[in-house]
Amino acid sequence: MSTQNSFPVLDVVGGARARGTAHGEALRERIASTFAFYMDDLFAGGPLDRTAIAGRAARIRELTSVYAPDMVEEIDGIAAGSGLEPWKIFVLNARTEIINARVNECSALFFVDHRVLAQNWDWLEPLEDLCVVIRHQHPDGHRHLAFCEPGMVAKIGMNSAGLGVCLNILFAAHDLSGLAVHILIGALLNCRDFAQARDLLNQCGLGKASHLLVAASSGEALSMEYFGDTAHELEAQAGALMHTNHCLGLGAAGRSADLANSCARYDLLEAKVRRAEDLDVAAAKRILISEEGGDDALMRAYTPQAFLGTQRVGTCATLVMELTEQRMHIRRGPTPQAQFTTLDV
Repeated sequence: MSTQNSFPVLDVVGGARARGTAHGEALRERIASTFAFYMDDLFAGGPLDRTAIAGRAARIRELTSVYAPDMVEEIDGIAAGSGLEPWKIFVLNARTEIINARVNECSALFFVDHRVLAQNWDWLEPLEDLCVVIRHQHPDGHRHLAFCEPGMVAKIGMNSAGLGVCLNILFAAHDLSGLAVHILIGALLNCRDFAQARDLLNQCGLGKASHLLVAASSGEALSMEYFGDTAHELEAQAGALMHTNHCLGLGAAGRSADLANSCARYDLLEAKVRRAEDLDVAAAKRILISEEGGDDALMRAYTPQAFLGTQRVGTCATLVMELTEQRMHIRRGPTPQAQFTTLDV
């Protein structure tokens, strides 16, 4: 495992099971710490006890077996390598569907002309120290680069087919009836072309509340909102696709008062994109690390969230991906002086 980047970089090689096992072995302590953080700090005292969470994990495994069986192999490999029971790794990969708490987080964009896909990942401060980048080498030569929490198959990433994926959480009641979003992202990064990715997005079931921005070096892109028992596909505006954490497919109805932060960030994102002279890599970096807007800034300092006790939420990472060049620029944390590090797929 290399530490050339501000986030550790792990290279894994082989089929799904082998790559998962290498992930689990190399990140054993980080995976255990991540699972303990969610179970002891976030899930503790919530409406679900350990038995109920394990039951939901079993349901996620069933759904994954239907929609993306190769991802079951990878997750079982992570479990074997880490020494944790498989249900615990499924909990990590489906924590979005299990928690789906109302936290303001994440701003994403795609610039069509320059094939630049980028986002800020805003989440809980302790996760910044745990997150990693994993570079996967498949047996047929396919490669993908995934930024993730330890034990997760993927969160944000890109691959050697020129595909990239960004993620925003949304907030809607839902059943566990489709592929969990982080597992879906792992499956998308395994796709060999945009058509295969589109088919997967249309066939992965609902039962989640998240937005996925999937783009390709060809300039094709798909902005898909999964919102409970519905899905909305969004159109590009002025050469760009943008998203924060409210459901744009609902129009004015999606801009509720309790999502004011997301709405303010989206309006700021839209204004900055409109004012940019050229929608390129430099513009994406400049926009996402902007501190303009105070509490509604796109790059957010860690601040307390009332319902999370002592936990603070802020920008854990900023990622800018050049899909044509198969290059990722990544910086850690909300510190203005932090530098981007560049990684090749």
